Amino acid sequence: MDIIQYLLSLIQYLYQQNCWLINFICRYIPLKQWAFDDSHSPKYQKLKIDALPLVTDFRQDWTYKELIPYYEKRYGKKIRPVSRRSVSDIPDDCSCPRCDAPQPFLYKNNGAKGQLLCKVCGARFSPRDSRFSSVKLRCPHCGNTLVPKKERKHFILHKCVNPRCPYYLSNLRKVDKNDLKADYGKNKYKLHYIYREL
Repeated sequence: MDIIQYLLSLIQYLYQQNCWLINFICRYIPLKQWAFDDSHSPKYQKLKIDALPLVTDFRQDWTYKELIPYYEKRYGKKIRPVSRRSVSDIPDDCSCPRCDAPQPFLYKNNGAKGQLLCKVCGARFSPRDSRFSSVKLRCPHCGNTLVPKKERKHFILHKCVNPRCPYYLSNLRKVDKNDLKADYGKNKYKLHYIYREL
């Protein structure tokens, strides 16, 4: 019975010592010393996880059925279908990927080269590969479109190549001056924004 009481008193004594040490550390040792300069070094940028990119979709919220009355009310001019002089070779099932306008509102923008123009929303697109059909990834720091640089087995590496990106410029200021003078010295560091699409 005396052993249990002795152990309980010892635990209380050690608890008081821990409280005293924590109180001493919080008062007299600044926490800024714990963040070493090496942790902010650009050499460790490869281990840093970047923020998620901005995802932009170019599809409009409005369709051509809503846009035509809006333009008529706002500008006082009705948008009519294209009056063609010859038979159109645009397929009947082709529609604008931005506002879903059907074939009567589409016409060839550059002749036989394949680009179409929507008369309602003014979007230029190609029926084979439309820029509106895919979602774009953008840099969260400058808004520039990310460029797919490398394609690996499990992911695609996207990179912001904007030389005026604030993320790139702030990382460039941290680089050692001797590495900037050397050939390909900047390649030792991860300076640009990088996103891995899994």
